[in-house]
Amino acid sequence: MPGDARRRRAHGAVGLAGAAVLLVGGCDVLNTDKTPERVKDGTAELDLTVTGRPTPGTLATAEHVLARLKARDAEGLAGLAAKDGGSDEDARRWVTRWGGAAQHPVTADFLPGEKEASVDVRFTGERTTLTLRLKDNGYDDRFRVLLREDR
Repeated sequence: MPGDARRRRAHGAVGLAGAAVLLVGGCDVLNTDKTPERVKDGTAELDLTVTGRPTPGTLATAEHVLARLKARDAEGLAGLAAKDGGSDEDARRWVTRWGGAAQHPVTADFLPGEKEASVDVRFTGERTTLTLRLKDNGYDDRFRVLLREDR
């Protein structure tokens, strides 16, 4: 009998340890949402043609800006702006001006740059071009948009 009690306690301890591992280290096991990030952030829905030579950082930033314009999400667009690169008002102005155009196919022509890059964006049916000015967030190929630069 004493051996049975010890075995039950040992099995209970192993079960508790396994549950703790699942809860602490295996939280992702419980996550059933396997939606790709590109679908979640709206960039998968873009009808985008790319020319020039974008870096991964400039391409990702341009895609996110275009997805926010397409979703008419001024708040999300403002969140992509550099610290001194624009205000909520600038983001609303962009959404008002370019939100409708962003519903159509778009071509983005990436111009070279290291600390700052320029992307000429042409929406199908638009006579004018939106130029995105992107500023590097350090030397890590992460860029932010300058919303004030289109004036």
